[in-house]
Amino acid sequence: MKPRALLANIQRKPEKNGFAGMSELVISAGVGTLLIMASGVALQSTGTLIKQSEDKTTLRQNSTNGLRLMRSEVERSMHLVLNKSEAFTEDQTHINLNDSRYTSLVSECTALAGNRPFKPLFGVKMIELNQPVLYGMSLSSGGFTIERCGAPLNPDGKYNETADVFLSRVLEDIGAIPCRKESELKEGESLASVCVEDGPTKAQILNSTDFTFTAGKTPSRSERQPALRIETDTNYKLMKFIDPTAAGEGQDEDTITESFINKLGVGDRQVTYQPLYFTAFARADKRIDNFGEEGQGGPLNGAFFQNITSSNVRFVIDGSGSMSACVMWGDGYGSWRTFYDPNKKRYRDTRKICALTRMEALISEMTMIINQLPDNTNIGITTFSSGNYQNNKEWMESSNGLVRLGDEGKRESALAFVNSLDAGKVSRWGGTDPWPSIEDVFDDTKTDTLYILTDGEPDQDPDGGSWKNNDHDPTALKYAELNNNRSYEGKDQPLIVNATSIDLKSDWLMKLSELTRGTYLEVGKDNNGHGNNLGDCDPSNPSANFDHCNNEDDIEQNGGQTP
Repeated sequence: MKPRALLANIQRKPEKNGFAGMSELVISAGVGTLLIMASGVALQSTGTLIKQSEDKTTLRQNSTNGLRLMRSEVERSMHLVLNKSEAFTEDQTHINLNDSRYTSLVSECTALAGNRPFKPLFGVKMIELNQPVLYGMSLSSGGFTIERCGAPLNPDGKYNETADVFLSRVLEDIGAIPCRKESELKEGESLASVCVEDGPTKAQILNSTDFTFTAGKTPSRSERQPALRIETDTNYKLMKFIDPTAAGEGQDEDTITESFINKLGVGDRQVTYQPLYFTAFARADKRIDNFGEEGQGGPLNGAFFQNITSSNVRFVIDGSGSMSACVMWGDGYGSWRTFYDPNKKRYRDTRKICALTRMEALISEMTMIINQLPDNTNIGITTFSSGNYQNNKEWMESSNGLVRLGDEGKRESALAFVNSLDAGKVSRWGGTDPWPSIEDVFDDTKTDTLYILTDGEPDQDPDGGSWKNNDHDPTALKYAELNNNRSYEGKDQPLIVNATSIDLKSDWLMKLSELTRGTYLEVGKDNNGHGNNLGDCDPSNPSANFDHCNNEDDIEQNGGQTP
């Protein structure tokens, strides 16, 4: 009994619900506050990320739609209309935007802009219109814009020339060249006058910006000016956006490498940024149909790749040195640059300005396709050359399987990969060995459609022997047979091969396309698909820089691997 009594006499502490005392209560309150604050910050951060993602998507979609319209009008036109510092010849007055025949159009467009500036960039002359459609730089509350001024388009794509001239916005949020910070100034330098606190307004900046072409290019841009620079060719059929701040001789290179658009927030803080890639050719007599609308099942078409409807597609494209051949020459001379001579099958240096190479044309089309493919497209990209040469590589994102373009950052990554293909010395791009890349696509059974492009015959046959004329049919049969028993998730899935050859008739690609129910496209030897190589020494002819068209500004290159 005694032990029980002892237990009964033990003094108990009063029971308390929850925490044992004030210190615990204070701690709990602090922890609770921290949790609430952390949750609030997390929600705010998530909201910011969602908003930034929405802004980025909207910016991309708006720019894609605007560039699609601009490309469509350039491609259906006969030629460009522009201002240039050099004198026009008598037979070029139709190109001269300052010619009296265009005065009324420029005046109308300026009047339609009201109190906003309207600075003409270029015009496009259509067969069916008396006056060109004019594109110009203007302003909105968000910054610089590109606006279209001319005859309105009907829903069926035809022009309504009897209607009044119509002004509409095509691209918003054109970027501005940023001002340098004081910490970035070199000794003895000071902030540019346009960058001081009471500097000129955006309207004043735009009004003082010059868009006159000199040697085929508009001027390099300086601080606070629109981040847009344009290049054309000697026949005024090419429209290409280029690096707006190209450094001159003796100048330091900056970090800006392409024209761009960006959306700014409070205090001109950058919310989102997007490179502005654009290349188009006036080819009224060779025009490809417009692109299908995203999400509506329409095929996506270009000069190199057509009828793109698959949601599981791979592109295998030629990255060899022969892709550096020039297809459109510009005006004047610049820095030394190396190109491939398709006639002599070797490299050559020249100071003549090349406005567009085969590779640049391919990059332009791939950029357009990647931008316009729907989010649910699964894509893979490979460039082939040879051995350990520079352009024998695969887009890393798709090295282990197809990648959904709509996933975060994938479209931007694909664009960056494609736009890196013309970097470095062209003599290090490599030769033509497509076999491993083709076999990898057949092995990836999720892929149901392949688009392959080349501008040269293979260096070797698939077994490593010399490529011979009688290799075409056996090679096509060898790869077509890889479709035997090819399946994905228990269902037969033969690979459809669509092939394109540039400046070349490729019998093995033609046969392979036929055997796999694909299509074969040959981009003509006379014009590389751009329709303006008119004569033997015409400046836009790839051979015009060679043989009897040469002068002392050309140096033949014997080194490097022949593609």
